[in-house]
Amino acid sequence: MGFLGRVGKEGGDQPGTTVVAGGTKVVGDLQLNDDFHLDGCMQGTLRSSLNVSIGCHGEFDGEIEAKKVMISGRVNGTIDAERLEIVSTGRVTGEINVTELVIEPGGQFSGVSQIKQASQSEPRQLTYTDQAEETGTEQESALNGNDDEHSERITPSVSV
Repeated sequence: MGFLGRVGKEGGDQPGTTVVAGGTKVVGDLQLNDDFHLDGCMQGTLRSSLNVSIGCHGEFDGEIEAKKVMISGRVNGTIDAERLEIVSTGRVTGEINVTELVIEPGGQFSGVSQIKQASQSEPRQLTYTDQAEETGTEQESALNGNDDEHSERITPSVSV
């Protein structure tokens, strides 16, 4: 017997996990602000602002878009995520567009992959600080010769 349910804190703003149990087949589109776990079968589009996991008996055909996707079962389609993990029992066929890809030994991927660039922060100027132990003085040399609000101090540490 299968079900589609939500596991998590009731009545709060805390995200839970939407679960499709084994023996359940879902056809259609889901858009969630929760984690999602599939042990049954799903065909369609799945969008989650959080994490998606496909259990070892789970089967998915379609498009997945999520922050993190972990595959233990079978996926045929498109995956767009920050991080994709294909574990030893996982099988992915199709197209993936990810920032980070992990395939464990035994995991399989067949298709086209594209690695997205991680979000880039504003460039910062780095300042090196050398603290001389004998004299107690501090010497600074800034890269590019200026020190403004975008600079960051780097203090090296040495272990003996």
